[in-house]
Amino acid sequence: MNGSTDKKYDDFDDFGYPKNRPPVPRLRQLLRYRNPAAAITLIVIFLYWWIGREPSVAPLDWSRYAYVQYATDDFSMCNAFMVFESLKRLGSQAERVLMYPEEWSVHDASSDRNGQLLVRANKQLGVKLKPVQLLGIDGPVSPPKDKKATSGWDVSITKLRAFELDEYERVIHLDSDITLLQNLDELFSLPRAPIAMPRAYWSDVPPGEWPLSSLMMVIEPNPAETKHMYDLLQQWRLNPDRGESTKYDMELLNERFAGAALVLPHKPYALLSAEFRNHNHAAYMGSFNAPASNLRWDAKRIIKEAKLVHFSDWPLPKPWVMWPTEGMLEIQPDCGGNVVGTCPEREIWKDLYDDFRRRRKQHCRLLNVPAPVSWGEYKNRTGAGPS
Repeated sequence: MNGSTDKKYDDFDDFGYPKNRPPVPRLRQLLRYRNPAAAITLIVIFLYWWIGREPSVAPLDWSRYAYVQYATDDFSMCNAFMVFESLKRLGSQAERVLMYPEEWSVHDASSDRNGQLLVRANKQLGVKLKPVQLLGIDGPVSPPKDKKATSGWDVSITKLRAFELDEYERVIHLDSDITLLQNLDELFSLPRAPIAMPRAYWSDVPPGEWPLSSLMMVIEPNPAETKHMYDLLQQWRLNPDRGESTKYDMELLNERFAGAALVLPHKPYALLSAEFRNHNHAAYMGSFNAPASNLRWDAKRIIKEAKLVHFSDWPLPKPWVMWPTEGMLEIQPDCGGNVVGTCPEREIWKDLYDDFRRRRKQHCRLLNVPAPVSWGEYKNRTGAGPS
């Protein structure tokens, strides 16, 4: 061929189109000029990927979320400090807020243990300090003047002040007599609800009647709720038919949110230490209609899965009080009646108490409260002894 003919062919691409032709999109090339079946296969794969991909979720602005504790005395102050230390150690990203008596000072903490812990919580753990007026069932109260005294149960009403933290979108309030085992940050992403709580699976009522438990609360703050519930409490006080059991925060919260709360699964969010002493684990495992042999209870697996453990082994004192020897022998998990030997339940149970006491001494430099002299006398005083 002559040069002009060669040039003519050089002006065309492999598809027979002029090289200076506008580019054809690759997908259209596949459909129009190559194998249509292959192109359709690619499209189907792409659509499956597109439909099944994880939706993009904007990261949380952690300055809008917080864990909150409250302290009313030496014991709860140390407990709150330990909870905050656990949150930091477990990698929680949310902020931390401590409500404490406005009578306490952080400016002259040289000789005051609570003041020292407040300063350390702020500087070492990034805790935001919020002085508040403590609440009791009869109105505002002051913290006990005796540093070794424990605040009464009625001061637990103070935890309702968590609803007043409306600078946050959501706060998580935890009771402080717990051991935190895992990060709980996933709870800030729950569906919207005024409050989320687990049920008290240990209640002496049928499962369908379990009340909500205030040991853990995921709250959307609303200051009006605090006033509403406190007004309700005053109405109860004027109504003798309500009885003594309607004084505290748990009853108020159930009255207000029984039909509106988002219910958290108690497994793994609300495990009692007493569960390791039980012989029947149907309530915790949620297997009421299954034979006992099918409950698949495994103490080691349960403690590994649990997010927190709440210390509750009445009449045994709380973990900051040393065990009376007779009390420990009576209350500890019985390992199927084997008093001398051991079992996973007994080992886990003792380890939980020992760990709490070790951390209490390490972080708060507080020794445990001495055990009652007489176990029998203590049980009589708490109503657990013979009537």
